[in-house]
Amino acid sequence: MGLEVGWYLRFAKTDRIEALVSAKGAEQVRHEGHIFTDWSFAFEEVGDHVRAVMTRNKPLFDKD
Repeated sequence: MGLEVGWYLRFAKTDRIEALVSAKGAEQVRHEGHIFTDWSFAFEEVGDHVRAVMTRNKPLFDKD
């Protein structure tokens, strides 16, 4: 999962990505925060899963 998240962050045409990941895979997504420092990561437990919300620090696409 972590590698897939990396591709989404690298080529995203949006400033916010939300993913529901298994609790076991959440650490891999958290690790991406060390690699993609231009994104902010927030995590919330949702039952037996974790919602990961990744927001670009400097918006590129969702400007009003």
